[in-house]
Amino acid sequence: MSIQDTRFVVLDTETTGLDPAVDKVVDISLVEVSRHGIQPLYSTLINPERDIPPTASAVHHITQRDVLGKPTFDEVWPIIMGHLDGAVIVAHNAQFDRSMIPETGRPWICSYRLARHLWSDAPGHGNQVLRYWLDLQVDAQAAHSAAGDTLVTANVFWRELAHYRKHVAKTREVSDLIEYAASPISVTVMPFGKHKGLRMDEVPLSYFEWALRNMTELDSDLRITMEQQAARRSSAG
Repeated sequence: MSIQDTRFVVLDTETTGLDPAVDKVVDISLVEVSRHGIQPLYSTLINPERDIPPTASAVHHITQRDVLGKPTFDEVWPIIMGHLDGAVIVAHNAQFDRSMIPETGRPWICSYRLARHLWSDAPGHGNQVLRYWLDLQVDAQAAHSAAGDTLVTANVFWRELAHYRKHVAKTREVSDLIEYAASPISVTVMPFGKHKGLRMDEVPLSYFEWALRNMTELDSDLRITMEQQAARRSSAG
């Protein structure tokens, strides 16, 4: 299917925490992006049927009082699935949002990864940073509410689609866009450790070899970059 004919649904959740094994959704919002423009679809607070820690409330400002009497996730899930039917799901940090909801059977695009591919020169790639860097005129609610974040992400994604089609796309197929967003992102600067801040080509080969042997939870993009650097230098002799 072509990008132009695809219905994208931007999804965002706010939760009780960051652990999918124990934490629950307290707020969810959906916004459609299609050839017809940007259209809010659905937004609701959710009773997580557990406590909302103050550390989570400090991020999204949703408290136990706010969700009192609100529907549970099981009650709203059929409505959400109805909106997702036939759509490609978009989320800014899709890995997290995808982990917090049941399997949808739909393809996903991470707009955060897409932004890193398209705009390596941006000062940051969070959706609110991109909102101001791109000078988007968005009438959004407060940051870190699901409704506000989905509307900002939808506008960021709209701009991403335009940039991708103009400067990157070899085809107009949505499958190629999904593959492009998921493809490895080259890391140019060492993000941690005693070589933090150095360009990757300035970091000693021995450090890459040590990290690849001993650091089991490396970010996948960083691991691939290290492996490529190590292979390139080893082959060069």
